[in-house]
Amino acid sequence: MVERALASGRRGEALRETATIQRAKASPYLLKLSPCFHLRQQNYLAQYINYQCIMAAAKKMDELLVSWLSNDATYESIMDMINTFQATVSDHCATEQLDSCSDIDDGSSHASPRGIIPPFYPATTTNGSLAVSDRRFRRKTDSLGQLQQASWDGSVAAMIPAPVAMDAASSQRTLSEEAAAASAAAETISVRDLVQSIFQEVGVDATAAAEEQGMSNSMEDSMSISRKYLLPEQFVRITKDVCRFPSFFNGPLYQRILDLWNAMSCTPNEPAPMKYITFEMLEWFYKSEMEPFDMVDRFFRLVKQPQHNFIERNDFLPFIKALLSDHPGLEFLSNHAEFQEKYAVTVITRIFYSVNTCHSGRMTCRQVRRSDLLQAFYQVDEEEDINKVTRYLSYEHFYVLYCRFWELDHDRDYRITKDDLLKYGDHSLSHMVVDRIFDAAPRPFEADSASREFLTYESFIYFMLSEEDKSNEVSVRYWFHCVDVDGDGKLNNMEMRSFYAVQLHRMQCMGHEIVPFEDMLCQMMDMIKPANPDYFIVEDFLQPECCQVSGALFDALFNLNKYLLFEQRDPFVERQKREDEFDCDWDRFACIDYNRLAMEEEAREEEAMEIDWVTVDEDGDAAAAAAGGQIAGVATP
Repeated sequence: MVERALASGRRGEALRETATIQRAKASPYLLKLSPCFHLRQQNYLAQYINYQCIMAAAKKMDELLVSWLSNDATYESIMDMINTFQATVSDHCATEQLDSCSDIDDGSSHASPRGIIPPFYPATTTNGSLAVSDRRFRRKTDSLGQLQQASWDGSVAAMIPAPVAMDAASSQRTLSEEAAAASAAAETISVRDLVQSIFQEVGVDATAAAEEQGMSNSMEDSMSISRKYLLPEQFVRITKDVCRFPSFFNGPLYQRILDLWNAMSCTPNEPAPMKYITFEMLEWFYKSEMEPFDMVDRFFRLVKQPQHNFIERNDFLPFIKALLSDHPGLEFLSNHAEFQEKYAVTVITRIFYSVNTCHSGRMTCRQVRRSDLLQAFYQVDEEEDINKVTRYLSYEHFYVLYCRFWELDHDRDYRITKDDLLKYGDHSLSHMVVDRIFDAAPRPFEADSASREFLTYESFIYFMLSEEDKSNEVSVRYWFHCVDVDGDGKLNNMEMRSFYAVQLHRMQCMGHEIVPFEDMLCQMMDMIKPANPDYFIVEDFLQPECCQVSGALFDALFNLNKYLLFEQRDPFVERQKREDEFDCDWDRFACIDYNRLAMEEEAREEEAMEIDWVTVDEDGDAAAAAAGGQIAGVATP
């Protein structure tokens, strides 16, 4: 057998047969069992090969399933099929329910076939009547398109409130009847008539004779409306119903009318400035500042200084202060002047971050028109929970920004140095990009920046908003300007390789799997699909189909923690992020970080309470021991 193997040239098989014969000579029992052993070995080998094939097939099926479900078109088609099936089943169940209830008395036919009433249905009491809620909702402001061209003598839809008697009959009204009653209560009158009715109703006589001299009601009604004026607290109806501004604009609007009128009318013959607004002043202001303009222009002209054609950051201060004193969601800050100031600075900086995209510190009317700033002001005026207005004004967002700044500012000088910024996010940023942030990153109100050796609180807000949400245009331009070292508007391979070299060194030091630069770049090219394969430009990152993943390249270049999370991401988790309640990555991050900070604060408070209780117990024991000693000392003699 060995000779045949040698003759055929199978040297390996000949050597194995020779070894088997030698072992058989030493152990005949082994030679006897070797055929069975080889048979079992072949069976085990066949089973192992089958197992590997099955596992490979299962793994491949999992990969195909994940890839298939990750496709948006496939996911939408599956959801449509599920919705269609549920609708068919619901219709079938409803038909069966109607058939089964056809012989039942009408008194029991009002029950829902699903057994659960959706929460947006009106609540009912035990006897079936509509429950009357005690909560008083604020009337919402009309859309921006309404009243934009309303003239002083033109028509305007004004709500004339009617008294509502809360009796048993009114509680039985349906929602449609209430809507019909509300629409019937809306009358169309001119702006002049609406203002006259407000002055006649709540206006105060200029001489206060009606109250001081005890005039009768008939004599008071006969007074000319030109003799009446409105106090700031009475002017709110003009702000809301006539000018259609949010209610917290009342104070700044009142003061602006007085300033413009006094600047125009004060002469050497009449130097005394007006302190209250009369009908004549309001008519002049409406015709000159409101009537020729649409809603955005009215807002812009109200906020900016009269001599300027742009808005500066200090122009927003009166409005934010009015919001702090007026909004119920910010009432707890009334006794904390320092935090009121920081909240105002945070809101104004966030407004300039999103609206003033050129970072000049001067906001134009065109920029305001392209933004959602005015809508955010209307929303916060209608919403009692300030944290539901995530654009610009959320207190939770301010809390996250300020606490992160406070954690890094160890010496409490309100300045962040390079060493401080390197600690951000558990040292996730590379030293190279930190140097670029201090040297070249856009900063708010740059004309006021005296030095680039540190980051102010406003500059830190720009950095943090850009770092935690790289899917918007402002943050993309922020980081592109930092990574574009030569400033030519092109991100080439040499610049990216220099940043990524630091990342490779950090991966090696931390024991992570090394991802070569070529592999990373190829992956980013496939995701972003630049117009030119030799370099990236900022417009490549702003494409609609890749705006959600464009920040992955920046993370790969300077944020190692986020890049590793991106490499190990779960497609199902990514889909859940796209379908959650948050509008952007910043809202998601702020919510998570605020909950973390709140839990840490609660833990500190509980620990402080425990320490206080221990101190009280120790003081009590010491006092008891001292009292016992005194008693013993007195009793000893």
